Amino acid sequence: MSCSSVLRGVLLLHIALYSTLWSGVTGKITGRVTDLHSQEPLPGVNVVIENTNLGAATDADGYYIILNVPPGSYSIRASMIGYEAIRVRDVKVSSDLTTRLDFTLKQAVIEGEGITVIAERPLIQMDLTSSEATLNSENIKEMPVSNFRGLLQLQAGVTVGSGGEIHIRGGRADEIMYMIDGVSVTDPFSGNMLIEIENNAVQEMKVVSGTFNAEYGKAMSGVVNIITKEGGRNLSGEISTWMGDYISNYKETFPHIDHIEPLGN
Repeated sequence: MSCSSVLRGVLLLHIALYSTLWSGVTGKITGRVTDLHSQEPLPGVNVVIENTNLGAATDADGYYIILNVPPGSYSIRASMIGYEAIRVRDVKVSSDLTTRLDFTLKQAVIEGEGITVIAERPLIQMDLTSSEATLNSENIKEMPVSNFRGLLQLQAGVTVGSGGEIHIRGGRADEIMYMIDGVSVTDPFSGNMLIEIENNAVQEMKVVSGTFNAEYGKAMSGVVNIITKEGGRNLSGEISTWMGDYISNYKETFPHIDHIEPLGN
């Protein structure tokens, strides 16, 4: 075997490992920028995601594409000399999906403030070929659950066995592939999730229950892909409290349990 063949094999192995580690972690934003009156494409328009270092400029046909966008909600700003800047808020980006966002700019006669509109997420993803449910951090915060398994149990097609194991669409518990930030965290022996993650640390959770892509080749019944939150400039946190009885109420097993004083007088 020649030296060039060995180097070529090592390079292909590195590319395969790199693509596996980063699969299903980010999304992208694409669209077209046109003139309001003439409907002609506008080249050289700056389209940036505010409060990040991500952005792009439109080409000769007015198209732009922003790659490697972490899942979340963003404000997108389009600006060009001679035109009024426009800002679109609440643009939702999901992993493995393309968010379409077009702009129409109006020529600026006098200096004025930018225009702000609120984006609406389409009900149907035209480029989606799999059966999946996506939860963002806002959805997770509103759900009456305290752990990751509680989130899964509320999804369509997910059932819980008598021993607490998770099943997707009738498959076995060890046929599910668990991923965190694109890295598999599935126990090779039990098929369970190796790492327990706090709900507040989840930016997005995607449950794929059918016709998933080839990048999830080890999955048979479903894929659970979790994207964690990234650190920001401001320090913040959340506190959750749960209320209930301090002492168990199993009176039949322990008749005098209500008279126990564990902390003393």
